[in-house]
Amino acid sequence: MLSVTEDIPLFTSWIGTRRHITVYRFGVGRPGPKIYLQGGLHADEPPGMLVLHHLIRLLQERDDEPNGEIIIVPCANPIGLSQRIQGHLAGRSDLGVGGNFNRNFPDVSAQLGEQLSLLRSEGHVLDEAAIRLALRNAVAVVVPKTELDSMKKALLGLAIDADYVVDAHCDNGEVVYAFVSDPDHPAADLLSRHIRSVVTIGGRADVVTFPAACYRPWRVARELLPDVAATRRLAATIEYRGTRDVSDDVATEDAQGLIGFMEAVGVLESSGKVQPEAVSLRTTLECVEYVQISAPGLLIFSKATGDNVEAGEEVAQILDPTTGERKSVTARSSGIMFGRVGSRVAVPGSTIATIAGTAPLATDPGDPYP
Repeated sequence: MLSVTEDIPLFTSWIGTRRHITVYRFGVGRPGPKIYLQGGLHADEPPGMLVLHHLIRLLQERDDEPNGEIIIVPCANPIGLSQRIQGHLAGRSDLGVGGNFNRNFPDVSAQLGEQLSLLRSEGHVLDEAAIRLALRNAVAVVVPKTELDSMKKALLGLAIDADYVVDAHCDNGEVVYAFVSDPDHPAADLLSRHIRSVVTIGGRADVVTFPAACYRPWRVARELLPDVAATRRLAATIEYRGTRDVSDDVATEDAQGLIGFMEAVGVLESSGKVQPEAVSLRTTLECVEYVQISAPGLLIFSKATGDNVEAGEEVAQILDPTTGERKSVTARSSGIMFGRVGSRVAVPGSTIATIAGTAPLATDPGDPYP
């Protein structure tokens, strides 16, 4: 399969530096569904970058061409990749202006709504092509003030008109799980099957992460134009196990899962393979417990990722090594513990684990990982 490589330069914020984002394009200009995939937005999460490296290789080895367009950015965050503190890669938050790299993306929902309303009042035909153009125009007029702004604009501009958006991350556990923008989208179940997700979570998009910034404008378009069926889109975050789970064999298998998904939704020609069995617990963010702690100490987990947990059961202990005192941390809900922090030094008020259940919880944690 033919690919085109492009380097998109970023705004220069620091004297003597210049960075860019490398983009791989397959099926440039071909009609049909578009899928966008990126890895390393949190630059200290390498598994997704390796998965997309192998995905690019597997696509280049195919003899056919896609039925639409595939865009892959294997290293989405050159800023984060350059941040090292005493040998430690600090790739989750920007050390220059601060903040989680996967927050505060430009939200062009309001601009899109205004533009579509104006076009409709002027008698223009509003179809999927018109929405795509309006979205690209809305991103194009965003004015970056910093290098980080320009990176977010570049990534959003590549993905904003895609039918499917995949943002590859990782956690600190041994399982694959996913967040999806629209759990009722037909492709959400297909994605879960092909990536072998243990838990698939759908829910609100009030925190403007990258997937939310891609999905929210399409939700506005769907509300304004309910007769345009093609306004339904799927944006997903895949958590590929833990930060140290970097293996060519496993990443190749994960890349093959993404190819299977693209075949299932028609981006690629089907290979005729049998669809994987469903293994994922499907739930919503309202049913996810973010286990938070109130005391400092050493964190000793009693449960591993992938374990079933009952309400009231211990998931961890906090040890004060100066006194020997131990405090038990218990679950408020029943479900699957699908994520946990990497650090074993407990900080009061922080989230140490996540449990996916099926019953809504009474409290809203807000943004548990700001």
